Amino acid sequence: MLKKLSADLYQQMKADLDGLKGKEIPKSQMLKDAILIVQKYLNELKVLVDANPFLDEEEEIWFFKIEKPRFYRWLIFYTELFAIDNTKPMIGEKELKEHYNDQMRYINRFFRSHEFHYQYFRMDSEELDKLYFLRGAASDKLDMNLVPRVDPSFGTGHEYLFSNFKAYEMLQRYLSKQLTFGIDGPIENKKHKKLTWTGERVDLIELVYGLWLTGQFNNGEAGLRTIVEVFQGMFDVDLNRYASRFSQIKQRKGMSKTKFLDQMRDALQKQIYDWEGEIKGK
Repeated sequence: MLKKLSADLYQQMKADLDGLKGKEIPKSQMLKDAILIVQKYLNELKVLVDANPFLDEEEEIWFFKIEKPRFYRWLIFYTELFAIDNTKPMIGEKELKEHYNDQMRYINRFFRSHEFHYQYFRMDSEELDKLYFLRGAASDKLDMNLVPRVDPSFGTGHEYLFSNFKAYEMLQRYLSKQLTFGIDGPIENKKHKKLTWTGERVDLIELVYGLWLTGQFNNGEAGLRTIVEVFQGMFDVDLNRYASRFSQIKQRKGMSKTKFLDQMRDALQKQIYDWEGEIKGK
């Protein structure tokens, strides 16, 4: 019940946030409005949890490890973006690029300063979940100097840290787009139409691994993480747990381990055969 109600609430929040994109308002005002929207839905999420107590420890861990950070990341993202936008230099593309590079360096330092927890997050590990994502667990007191005051009924501290990881990876993709495609300029023009990956993320990961393992970029010198980050930016998709998702691919049972690549091959072969049939029929 809670998962369904929370999923519906998230979709409502995303619809409200997407609605801001069509408004002709200054960027700073849009960011302020976005922050208020996310805060509103976080409050509603707390009411939802209070009215629907967790069924067991597994559901509580899911909520504080996965679900609340899914909401909370947007508050951190828009708050950080507002600060970045308000402190950027007024003139000079070189200065603006350096400003964005400074933010990228700050994010990288943040990840390094939380290396153990960040790797735990990226690998989708589970060994310490009961310490990290159950309210009142002893580890709630760990690193409390690094996180804001947490409502003990609606947070665990590590949940805030995971929200930061998600938000900062979103910021990385945003800043990478600014630095790659042009400072604060739209890339949705006649030459660069924006594409959003709407298929399964695990399918894109399967494709990325295939391209990496066959050395398709930079004469085979491009690293897997670099390729993943490029695809994330190009197609506006979150692939931050690509290693654990690839492990799921390796453990597939009852189906081909290269299911998506097989589908692509079959679709391409069918198109070729159809085309050859049309040629012969002429």
